Amino acid sequence: LQSTRSATKVKIGRPGYEVSKSRDPQSNERCLTFELHYPELDDPKSRQPRHRFMSAYEQRVETPPDRNYQYLLVACDPYETVAFKIPNEPINRGEGKFVTNWDTTGKVFTLTLHFEQ
Repeated sequence: LQSTRSATKVKIGRPGYEVSKSRDPQSNERCLTFELHYPELDDPKSRQPRHRFMSAYEQRVETPPDRNYQYLLVACDPYETVAFKIPNEPINRGEGKFVTNWDTTGKVFTLTLHFEQ
């Protein structure tokens, strides 16, 4: 008889991060840039951070939910998932307005987004 015990994954902790705000010089759109650092990631070529947006009504941390905000979640095992509370405004997904980059050498994930005017 084999044991069907599942191995528990150990989380490293939260990644280091920097958030910067700016405005697009041409369109004057507000812009946020998130830079997350994953220095302990063992295989950055096969494992990369993933992101998704979560509405205030999906989350279970803040009650009651504030519909003026949404959350940007970034996950990369074995690190903890981090969430950023951002304005619940339309995001411009046009060319060059919503950009992600995974630097496998520096183990840095960058996400830049612009809010529509």
